[in-house]
Amino acid sequence: MGFFIPKKTVESLPHSESYWGVVAKNFNRPQGFINLENGYFSHQPIATLDYHGEAESRINTQSSFFMRSEQSKAIEDARNIFAGFQGWDVEEVAFTRNTTESLNTIIMGTHWQLGDEVIIGDQDYGSMVEAFQQAAARWGIVIKVAQISLYPASDQDIIQAYVQQITARTKMLHVTHMINLNGHLIPVQAIVREAKQKQPNLWVVVDAAHSLAHMPMNLSELSNAGADIIGGSLHKWLCNPIGVGFLYVKRSLIREIWPLMGDIGMEKDNIRKYEHQGTRPINSLQTISKAIAFHQLLGATSKYNRLLYLKLLWIGNKVALETFGKSLGIFSDPEYQQNMNAVHDLSNFDNFKLQSPLFPFSRGGAIATAAIDGYTPTELSSILMTKFTIFTVGINHPIVRGVRVTPHLSNAAADCIALNQALTILCKDLIPHNESIPTKK
Repeated sequence: MGFFIPKKTVESLPHSESYWGVVAKNFNRPQGFINLENGYFSHQPIATLDYHGEAESRINTQSSFFMRSEQSKAIEDARNIFAGFQGWDVEEVAFTRNTTESLNTIIMGTHWQLGDEVIIGDQDYGSMVEAFQQAAARWGIVIKVAQISLYPASDQDIIQAYVQQITARTKMLHVTHMINLNGHLIPVQAIVREAKQKQPNLWVVVDAAHSLAHMPMNLSELSNAGADIIGGSLHKWLCNPIGVGFLYVKRSLIREIWPLMGDIGMEKDNIRKYEHQGTRPINSLQTISKAIAFHQLLGATSKYNRLLYLKLLWIGNKVALETFGKSLGIFSDPEYQQNMNAVHDLSNFDNFKLQSPLFPFSRGGAIATAAIDGYTPTELSSILMTKFTIFTVGINHPIVRGVRVTPHLSNAAADCIALNQALTILCKDLIPHNESIPTKK
């Protein structure tokens, strides 16, 4: 079975349910609830899932014959396809199991000296923060934390939050490209340029778990700007099977960084030294080509516009919806107007707190986090599920506290309208868990 993709250009039609409804048929939707928590990982299109299963069946049938005679070629084919997809040198790309493994490889494999400094962000992913804390305990490195505003006045505010921390002792700067807590996209290229002007020898390490195949760009744009190391996951927005991540390392640094697992079979300057995992599911690597094909059939820009539109719809901000619609020339379209009129502008409620930057649109994509005064994040996500059958996730972080909402290509506009209406009810009438929802006429 192949993909269901209508044969028409849709870069300017993110609101077309006749088009995106067909795209949504590529996915198996859960029964009994609306899933708006796709940030953990993205489910696969049916055709990708079938391809993955067929590859697994073939490996299972051939058993050790495949692993001893065809495994290496399968890995190299996948490496060539993925490196080409992102515009990278194939000798600078390794496969891991996820972003956490990719960046732990770097953090634990670096030759740290007592007093070396690393700069991280105050909203970085917990696994990375814990890895740096362990490195600090083992080797005595100094962790400095950049304070990232939830609503920066300009890119320069974010850039300076990192750059002002740099000293002669700074060895590494770790930047999360898209913050998992609230979908905030960080201006990595500009940070890299200014950071290296101040300290040319520092290494810039980028967590790109949520930006790959989400934002309409190739990650080679980051490495071309000067990022030295980039890690990410293919089971998020590329919709590949779970268990495949990538690690890009600038060729000149490969020799300097130890692999996470010992490997004397590879030369010290060979990127493949980072892939020593033992026996692993090669069919997941083989499926990368299918996942990329689906992404490319949709088109990166039209995919991004659809995801951004779904986010704007549940937030309901009328200025944002008007600006977005006019920018694409679809504002006057009856279908666009109908959906826009179906949602409430949640920013009009004093107790609604958006935890993600909304303007400019380039600061994010599908992900946004919001809170309602009177509910903890856990309470809000729970009531959305139990009373409205909408699944989200509660984010209880020192800086970002609310429910994270992450629509996907399988979601309809109606799903986001339903969330908007549920949040409207909650903003108007704080509903304890033991009370019923007011009857809507």
